[in-house]
Order: sequence, then C-alpha cells, then structure tokens
Amino acid sequence: MTDSMTNYLKHNKQRSIAKRYYSKRLDKSRLPSPSNFYSAYGFRLRGSSGWQVVKCPFHEDTRPSMGINRAHGGFKCHACGVSGDMIGFYMQYHSVNFIDACKALKIDKG
Repeated sequence: MTDSMTNYLKHNKQRSIAKRYYSKRLDKSRLPSPSNFYSAYGFRLRGSSGWQVVKCPFHEDTRPSMGINRAHGGFKCHACGVSGDMIGFYMQYHSVNFIDACKALKIDKG
C-alpha cells in the first residue's frame, strides 16, 4: 500500500471515530470568534466578513497564500493545500488529533 493511501485511510478512520464520538458532545458555539482565535497565532483579521489572505504557518511562505474566512473561520492555503475550519487549524498547528483539539478548545459538552 502506498504512503498516500495509508494516510488517506488513517485520516478517514480518525474522522469516522471523531464523528461518532463527538456527534452529541460537540458544541461549536463555544469556539471563539475567528478574529480572536487567529489572533492567538499572530494573524490580525480586519473586518467581519469575506476572506483575508495571510502568510501560511504550515510551510515557508514568502508571500501571503493562505485565506482565512473572517465570518466562519475556515482556512485554505493555495500553495500547500492545507485547509479546514478552526478545529482543523488547531489540529494541524499543534499536531494533535480531533478529540484532543476539541478538549483543548473546550468545545466538549462533557
């Protein structure tokens, strides 16, 4: 099995476990606002809606290539391809799994 296939299967297995485990315990309304969340990582989001382009922290970036949505907190790097929501950003930045990210962000109802 190739590395990419192994990573794909591992990612889907984690997603399935997380979805089952947190389907009733996850409260995304407890997440901070996108501007407060991303300011902890050195990004200053101005305005209240639309996308803002910033330098991606997941690769050596000389020019801004990552867009962050100021309304819902989604992100997408057009250079390295990483994308997701604020939970996904936390997971990628801190190299933790979904469950640990939810606990650290205090969005677990339990």
